[in-house]
Amino acid sequence: MTVARDLTGYLQALPNVDLRVPLTFDHPDSRAIATPSEILERLRDRLLGLPRMVGGNSAAVLLLLYPRDGEMMVLMTRRASWLRNHPREVSFPGGAVEPGETLADAALRETFEEVGIHRSNIKLLGLLGSGAVRGSGRSFSGIVGYCETPPITTLNADEVEAVLEVPLGLVYTPDYFCEFWYNRSFGWGLFHFFVMVPDIIWGASARMLVELLALLE
Repeated sequence: MTVARDLTGYLQALPNVDLRVPLTFDHPDSRAIATPSEILERLRDRLLGLPRMVGGNSAAVLLLLYPRDGEMMVLMTRRASWLRNHPREVSFPGGAVEPGETLADAALRETFEEVGIHRSNIKLLGLLGSGAVRGSGRSFSGIVGYCETPPITTLNADEVEAVLEVPLGLVYTPDYFCEFWYNRSFGWGLFHFFVMVPDIIWGASARMLVELLALLE
């Protein structure tokens, strides 16, 4: 696969983009992702504690990890094509925090609503961090959870087109990961991309995935 060619065509199709050359196609530790047990140990040591309550225009997503065939996976979804916001984009399960909910409560509820995984099957590991969606400015936080075995999913067809199983040891390699500087209406920025043909993980979801992988270095 030629990542540069695939991403160049993708970015050129975006409106108001002044494309610049890739910053990097490699990462010094890209082939050194640990075993599932080592990953869990590192995350327990390095993730932030879960906040109790939040307010305002907040959202939460769940980065759900689980082992398969000796490798750690993270669950993502492809949003339904008929959704008004971000159709067919790859994202983590999640959504708006409702009144009285914690970030963890919201992430677990949305995960159950979107892919049918009950909170009783998920062990929470901690808070990855917070950010904002560049287009809308809405704030969001990433909660990391773990299933001891691959979860059984039941898709909500109104919201989710497909579940994607993303292997952490694969996506942070030169064939799948790269970074670009490019310019849009809000100015220059560094954007991360993971090419999982036919999908491309980018935007806020890619930033969260990069932050998760950074904790494993």
